[in-house]
Amino acid sequence: MSFSPILTRVLVYDPNPFLANSICNGLELCGPFTAKSCSGDVSNLTGVCSTFRPNIIVLDPARVPLSPEQLTSQVTRDLPNCEILGYVADGDRTEAERCLAGGFVGAVSQGRGLEALIEALEAAKLGGIYVDQCFARFAERRALELVKGDPDGSGRLSERERYVMEHVARGFSNKEIAGKLGLSPKTIETYRSRAAGKLGLRRKTDIVQYALRNNWLG
Repeated sequence: MSFSPILTRVLVYDPNPFLANSICNGLELCGPFTAKSCSGDVSNLTGVCSTFRPNIIVLDPARVPLSPEQLTSQVTRDLPNCEILGYVADGDRTEAERCLAGGFVGAVSQGRGLEALIEALEAAKLGGIYVDQCFARFAERRALELVKGDPDGSGRLSERERYVMEHVARGFSNKEIAGKLGLSPKTIETYRSRAAGKLGLRRKTDIVQYALRNNWLG
């Protein structure tokens, strides 16, 4: 997914209107953002997005009935230049992994407050992936476990394989990667499967963790 070079419009969704409004007020006071809150039923998001046209949506995926993958797909379809940032309950590593595997541009722990949220928004503005410190440390440990089977580097990826895996970790679909490279989605799946086999990675969350460990998403 592409991203606007100037990030100003932030939509904050939370079923609790007081919390959503508080986050918006804090963002507008502390950063160069135009923020709008959305609360109540998640179906309200569609209407607000169509009028506000945000660059990025901040939400807690645990408060939404859709999976991160479904949210990303819906937002990509309706707002091609919009991204989603996960605002995750403090210490919820599983939810953070789901956000990253689902194509979100980051996962921020609610326990770290507004400063970390602003850091994540600025990272998104630059086209980066933001992972909160506590989640990044966990991902790094997990990634180290995953690559123990390849201590001598025999599973090193080709340039094309790395490109595909990096973009998978960033949330791009096989079709989107194929479009960038001028190849078929089936060919991209071949590269992805071959690279995953070399590295011993089975799930998309494993690919994300490996990418974090090797600083592919900086």
